[in-house]
Amino acid sequence: MSTRPHPATGTTLRRQRGAAVLLMIITLIVILTIVLAPRLTLWQVRNAATDRGFQTLMQAKAAILAHAGSPGADVALGRRLGQIAFTPDLPVTAGSTFDGTNKTGCATRTWVPGQALSDPNAANTAAKALDVRCFGRFPWLSYGLEGPSTADDEGGMVPWMFISANLVVAAPCLLNLNPLMLSSGYTGGCGTPVPFPWLRVVDDRGNLLSSEVAIVLILPGPPLNAAQQRTTPNDRSPAAYLEGLTVAAGCPAPCVPGTYDNAAYTVANGAAWTFVSAPPSTALGPPPSYYVQPFAFNDRLMYITASEYLEAMETRARLIALKTLNDFKTSYGFLPYSGDNTPPTASTPLLASCTAPYSRFGLLPAATACSGPGPAPPPVNYPTWFTLGGWGNYFIYAVDAGCVESKAAPRCLTPNLKLGGPATPSYNAVLFSPGRAIQTAPFAVSKGAAQAPIVGFVSGSLKDFLDSTINVNGPPFDAAGTAPTANYNDRMYGIP
Repeated sequence: MSTRPHPATGTTLRRQRGAAVLLMIITLIVILTIVLAPRLTLWQVRNAATDRGFQTLMQAKAAILAHAGSPGADVALGRRLGQIAFTPDLPVTAGSTFDGTNKTGCATRTWVPGQALSDPNAANTAAKALDVRCFGRFPWLSYGLEGPSTADDEGGMVPWMFISANLVVAAPCLLNLNPLMLSSGYTGGCGTPVPFPWLRVVDDRGNLLSSEVAIVLILPGPPLNAAQQRTTPNDRSPAAYLEGLTVAAGCPAPCVPGTYDNAAYTVANGAAWTFVSAPPSTALGPPPSYYVQPFAFNDRLMYITASEYLEAMETRARLIALKTLNDFKTSYGFLPYSGDNTPPTASTPLLASCTAPYSRFGLLPAATACSGPGPAPPPVNYPTWFTLGGWGNYFIYAVDAGCVESKAAPRCLTPNLKLGGPATPSYNAVLFSPGRAIQTAPFAVSKGAAQAPIVGFVSGSLKDFLDSTINVNGPPFDAAGTAPTANYNDRMYGIP
């Protein structure tokens, strides 16, 4: 018996069309997965590498700050707070290459691989100071961090390190390695407030990010072209690892046309040593139109400004100053006078002798306490690095009349120095961190003009250090934790 096919109903047709649509969607997903998988993988790999690169730079930055902030950990004494002894790694003898250890001294703008380094402490003129180039590979072995998988660092996983020589030289060359440096511009040559220029960093269009950079760290990444073959002897040159770019004329504003090359330490004497921070080039899209072609760049840059660096050092120095004064009080039952002479006469810098009239408000006391009459004033036991760094020229110190040696015993029982109003706690002494001098309008109210805490010598006016009339004329002083403003950055710390 013959059979006849049943005609398709509307429901059946809808089911068939639904199945076809589902099959088409699945097919598109498979096709898109096949097409996009390589790109997604490249994106994921690039992001993973970016994350690793960021961690590498952060670890290097943390290691540098930890080393700079721990001068007392050195076996050989004499390094100051903020002074970097683990200077960059360079091939300094013929036939040598990078070995992960720091090399004493700095290169110059005419340095070539295999050439010995120079001592920046000998840069006694501005011309010599402008020649100094403290740079090289990050000395990972000296800092105790992970090194490259190969000696020539084919993958570019070890950062390059660039330092202003201000952080390398010793006390005879730079007397005040502390925030007082920030109140002076570059003057040139050892013996001046700022013997060496700071570094400069610009963005991807040449706009200035900072002209006061202490340290630049650059992660090179893999080679980008044939010129970056990292084999001997080519692997000893910065150009085998680092790149530059040229911002073309007619670039979209704001921009500064010009060539910015992270490998160019041979710039002319006196020219600014400038580094560029820009997004890396990629094969996944066209390069920015405002770059001169060809454009190939994969440097990852991180920098530390002089202000950031010295602020980190100031935190350590302040804690030591507070501890030293507290230890003195515990040992002798009173606190020392401040630096020599009563303002407005110039206070004596650290290590100077004391003469009457004794002050209770000025610079920190010298290593031999300004403690009043007596054949043998007790010592104030600052660490050597504190004294050599000129920190006694930076901090301001006030002590209560009831907590000094000339007060009859018992002393220090009823302190009267207040930070804030009548209801706030009273202290036997106050330590001021004056911060960076305010030298542009709006000026600090205390002076009404540009502050100059040090111009060849330490100022004798508290108005060059402290920013409010309350702090200059106190006690009482401003409240601890008073918020900084455009013309105020004093910080106050009470000593019980």
